Amino acid sequence: MSRPNCQSAPPPLLRWPLPLAVVLAAAPAAAETTCYGDGAYRVCTTIKTHADGSMEVYSSDSMGNTYSSSTDVTTGYDGSISVESRDSLGNSYQIDSWTDALGSHSRDSLGNECTITRTGQMIGCDD
Repeated sequence: MSRPNCQSAPPPLLRWPLPLAVVLAAAPAAAETTCYGDGAYRVCTTIKTHADGSMEVYSSDSMGNTYSSSTDVTTGYDGSISVESRDSLGNSYQIDSWTDALGSHSRDSLGNECTITRTGQMIGCDD
């Protein structure tokens, strides 16, 4: 019976960490599932978070009911950010934020707007 050679070359994956790092960075994060309930009724939720900040949530129960939602994050070339969420019931919500010469701004799909000027003044921002 031969003994393993501890001085042998590392496996191919360890010899090439850069390609492996690129593949792992491009892949979405592993999904995480959590279940609640011990008896006849159980609810399980799976959350998948992607490298770009977007995420998907899937829930189902032991009675066959399902629910899902997703959130997308978009970053503009100018540094603006848009976050949009949608669910399987037809609900949606979006918020956009950006900065310009006046200050930082946000506007959501419900019509709420807020500006914080460069001097710290808050305009249209509710507590």
